[in-house]
Amino acid sequence: MQKTFDLTVKILVILVIPFWFLIGSVRLLVTSEYMRVEYNKADFPEDLFGFSKEQRINFASENVRYLRENLPISALENQKNEGQALYNLRELSHMVDVQDVYQFFWTFWKVISAIIGLVAILSLTWRRNWRAFASALRIGGFGTAIFIALIGFLAFIGWDTWFLIFHKLFFTDGTWTFNLSDTLIRLFPQKFWVDAVFTVSGLSLIMGLLTGFLGRRLAKGTPSPLNR
Repeated sequence: MQKTFDLTVKILVILVIPFWFLIGSVRLLVTSEYMRVEYNKADFPEDLFGFSKEQRINFASENVRYLRENLPISALENQKNEGQALYNLRELSHMVDVQDVYQFFWTFWKVISAIIGLVAILSLTWRRNWRAFASALRIGGFGTAIFIALIGFLAFIGWDTWFLIFHKLFFTDGTWTFNLSDTLIRLFPQKFWVDAVFTVSGLSLIMGLLTGFLGRRLAKGTPSPLNR
């Protein structure tokens, strides 16, 4: 019974590690600081229809704040540029969908991953099965690194297909395609999404490797602070 319990908890730890890293990395991108870094890159394309760099930073920052803080859609509806509404109805409808997806995964990260991870870690350490916990970190960390590397590689060799599949998984067909003159395309061109995917992949890969090496080190005999 004990072995079955330990194995179950160990598997849970392994499974939640990728979600912690992926969703946590996305959270770092949904900030005005990241918007400023992205738009200040030398190779970031200028807006073909007249937005200045500072306007794009401000508009994009408000857009991601809408997602991050779960604001009502009026936060975007009320935004104007030169007296005209910044977003059309199709864009607003899509942003509602995007917010729903984002908030679902952020809630999952905060509630499900946190609870399962905490219960799993405490169960392993309190049962003095520190090597099992270390093994879970090692497998989960290196497994995450391999998984993320594969995702990044697929995005690199077939961006259009990867991007299409991603949107089909989360959004209804016809709700996420826009004209080049629409605000969402002007604020978030393809360059933005390519950079975002590889930034999330890079951060998750690094954290996965660090976790894997930490687990390997612990497995070699580093004692648990709880067991001293």
